[in-house]
Amino acid sequence: MRDSPAFDSSLLRLVAASVFLFLSATSGAADAPFHKTIDGLIEARLATDKLPAAEPASDAEFLRRLSLDLTGVIPDAVTARAFIEDTDPKKREKLIDRLLASEKFSQHMAIVFDVLLMERRPDSAVTTPEWRGYLAASFQNDKPLNVLVAEILGADGVEETLRPAAKFYLDRAVDKDTLVRDIGRLFLGINLQCAQCHDHPDIDDYLHQHYHGLSVFVAGSKTFRQSDGKTVLQEDVLKEVEFASVFEPDKTKKTGPRLIDALMEIPEFPEGEEYVEKPSRTVRSVPKFSLRKLLSERLPTAETPEFSRNMSNRLWAMMMGRGIVHPLDMHHSANPPSHPELLAALAGQLAASNYSVKAFLRELALSTTYQRSSLLPVGVDPEAIPVDSFAVATMKGLSPEQLFESLLTATGAAAILEKQIDDALLEEATPNEEGAEPDSEKVAEARRLKRAERVAEFVTVFGSVPGQPAEDFSASLPQALFLANSETVSGWVSAKLGNLTERLLAMQDSKQLADELFLSVLSRFPIEEERLLVAEHLDAAGEDRGKAVVALVWSQLASAEFRLNH
Repeated sequence: MRDSPAFDSSLLRLVAASVFLFLSATSGAADAPFHKTIDGLIEARLATDKLPAAEPASDAEFLRRLSLDLTGVIPDAVTARAFIEDTDPKKREKLIDRLLASEKFSQHMAIVFDVLLMERRPDSAVTTPEWRGYLAASFQNDKPLNVLVAEILGADGVEETLRPAAKFYLDRAVDKDTLVRDIGRLFLGINLQCAQCHDHPDIDDYLHQHYHGLSVFVAGSKTFRQSDGKTVLQEDVLKEVEFASVFEPDKTKKTGPRLIDALMEIPEFPEGEEYVEKPSRTVRSVPKFSLRKLLSERLPTAETPEFSRNMSNRLWAMMMGRGIVHPLDMHHSANPPSHPELLAALAGQLAASNYSVKAFLRELALSTTYQRSSLLPVGVDPEAIPVDSFAVATMKGLSPEQLFESLLTATGAAAILEKQIDDALLEEATPNEEGAEPDSEKVAEARRLKRAERVAEFVTVFGSVPGQPAEDFSASLPQALFLANSETVSGWVSAKLGNLTERLLAMQDSKQLADELFLSVLSRFPIEEERLLVAEHLDAAGEDRGKAVVALVWSQLASAEFRLNH
């Protein structure tokens, strides 16, 4: 039951009105694809506010954007050329379906959700490869998002197949206050951190009881070390917690488990019969009724509307560059959605699709809203276009992982990276016994770890602070210096092993060279002015053609056009 109107009253009235308007607007188009609904609601505000919209993105712009959003890497030159020259009117829809079905999609989504849920915390009880492997398998199989979240919130680390899901708890050391903050932010879109000691000082909707009601679910959980050395979760019986505001310490209150204003009922057990087995120092504490299990069963469901609103808003932000509610963890009545009807429709669509992330992202990608250019029409003042109008595509900085993979693809340096890794392993290797064959599995694992070290260098320089949400893109001098001085990246640019620079040096025609350069790095053909600049640069180089080509490659890799998803 929902026993307190403080949080719900204004927001739920808003959502109810939004749903009514949405249903009224779409009652005659029940069979219309959902992406048409998205566009109708976005364009309705544009018309009301008399805002101009950007033209549709070019094929090159769409290909690059979609590839980065769904697979985390730019397309190679061959793919870019083929897509741009393809005359099939359904090629965009076919590309969306092909990328969603690819292994790269599931691997990319594993990184996206790892960064979302773990926020680059260092590994503790569960390794990042184990965790990302679990996430990748979930997305590859299109596991419903509510099921995935239920597994994460209900995991105790005991069952081997679901042990990676326990990383969310275990790698936060099962710290109650950290878990309350992050469960609220990440799964409900509600940042209750400042309601820990009293009602939130700035947000009327966030109450002290909301924080402590959520804390009941995890306050009894703690770690337990098994005989095999693995750390898992155990749970003490808990029914309610007492709390008092720091401003009124004598006025103690109590609450049972609650999801915002939805208070949960807990079954009663006779004293001494609350546990599956009497806990001790060597026996894990397992209650017959688990509050964490209750959390996993109730939070990711239609009974908790905040969940669907939050997750649909986060997936929208992943594709569109910002949320309909922004910041993403600040859903409250003083920060209303930019498009209330659309957010209600998105939440309903996510639930109606059985929480299929692939189906949801497909509709977003098919929308005209997603496929708009990041360039406004000539003569339109950017300052006159609200960022939350979605009249123009929002530019997004590449994540560290996207930057690494895109640099590798642009320079065509996969073979060079393999050699860099094998050379590093050879330097560290100890001599094998005479005639002994290397263990192929160990070699593969060693290569994977070395590759992960290279990616970690990018995360250190370009990533967010561990334990904090990812920040908006902001280029910095250390980042520029890293790219300029990185031995790894320099090795990719130097002409060798059939990489981009070596391919360009083999081309005598400046137009052909310019086309290959721009397709490889920027996923588009150059305009005539750019072709002329390339030709002039090469002509001026004379005998130093090799240095001139390297300089051309670096100039494109260092450009804002490459560093941004636009």
